[in-house]
Amino acid sequence: MTTKEKIIFESLKLFSIDGFEATSTRAIARSINCSDAVIYKHFKSKQDILDAIVEICSNRLIEKSGHIQIDNTSWDDLEKICFDMFEFQTTDEWIVPFRRLLLIEQFKNKELGDIYQEVFINKPLAMMEVIFEALIQLGYMKPGNPKVYAMELYSPFFMYHTIDGDVEDILKNLKEHIALFTKNVVKK
Repeated sequence: MTTKEKIIFESLKLFSIDGFEATSTRAIARSINCSDAVIYKHFKSKQDILDAIVEICSNRLIEKSGHIQIDNTSWDDLEKICFDMFEFQTTDEWIVPFRRLLLIEQFKNKELGDIYQEVFINKPLAMMEVIFEALIQLGYMKPGNPKVYAMELYSPFFMYHTIDGDVEDILKNLKEHIALFTKNVVKK
């Protein structure tokens, strides 16, 4: 990892614990055993570091979700997609602190709040809505509002992103949720 990459990654970790405003460039420099001058050699300001974090993490999420094929998606594929994205968002070394950073900052910084809303709520729901609309048209799901179906399925996944807990227990609960959702809306 280059010095610049270390600055970005360590800043992400610190911002996700103490918040953006409470984290000084001095604390960032200490975390990678360098001076403030090294930080300013690579970045004009702490805001530039934050901007780099947002770009890197947003691109990681886009790259991960870009592998999802909406055409010819079956119900079994959708279950796998949900669990893969959940695992990615709860284990990726960049995305976990990024989500935590956005949670901390969403009410202090409108731009970060908007990013949180878009990345972790709006985009997943919109993608599921498109998939559900196709599955309804193909006769795999009962007729209904695809947006409501998306909210019904995604809400527990989203909720578990915001709490700490035993991963095995969380996955067990999510599997039960999917089974119940499947029983209620999927034609098998």
